[in-house]
Amino acid sequence: MIFGKIKLEKIIQVDDKTRLDCTRSFIVDETSAITLMRVKPSLTDSFIDITANKYLDWSYIVDGEKTIELEITTDGAPQSFFAKIPCITALDDYLFSSDGDIIPHEDDLLNYVIAGRDSFLDKHRIAQERVMTYLNDQRIWDVSGSKLSPSAIVNIDEVRDWSKFQTLAIIFEGISNQVGDVFSIKAEKYKGLMELARASAALRLDTNGDGNEDKNIEIRSIKLVVR
Repeated sequence: MIFGKIKLEKIIQVDDKTRLDCTRSFIVDETSAITLMRVKPSLTDSFIDITANKYLDWSYIVDGEKTIELEITTDGAPQSFFAKIPCITALDDYLFSSDGDIIPHEDDLLNYVIAGRDSFLDKHRIAQERVMTYLNDQRIWDVSGSKLSPSAIVNIDEVRDWSKFQTLAIIFEGISNQVGDVFSIKAEKYKGLMELARASAALRLDTNGDGNEDKNIEIRSIKLVVR
């Protein structure tokens, strides 16, 4: 029996490098062996042989949900397995910071990008989630009382420092493998800078989704000003 496993990121941005990881695929019949593994990155692409590495690094040039097909051959007919990944534009992703914001703080930062990627957009996305979770925890909601979407922040510049220092803290937390090592020290440093940036943030919000600013908040006091 063949078990095809396709490990993917939760979401990917157009032109960003991602890894279609099939290394966890396996068979349970000891008399057989995998003789061929091929991956089709999307329904409109052709199959690519990945037998040697069992993964494929790829970049999508058009947005939309992508269906990945993994084909595994042993001593019988090939079997196919499928998985999906959403691919969105930078505009739809609406990240609050970018690699251009964080690299000036750490010249060798790109040396720490994980295998299969060529940017830290995944970490900027986590930072975005943490910003929005913080606002939700402070009961800063939309007009229906629901959690704000990232696009509710009218001017990204108002959260850029908050996001970039949050991203740097996330990166170094992930690299650190020992309390007190140089990476954990950097993580604490950037966490402190993030908290300072957050405390001084004054945000203009669109809470009804019409594209226009309708509320202001100052994080320091969590004082809501309704216009």
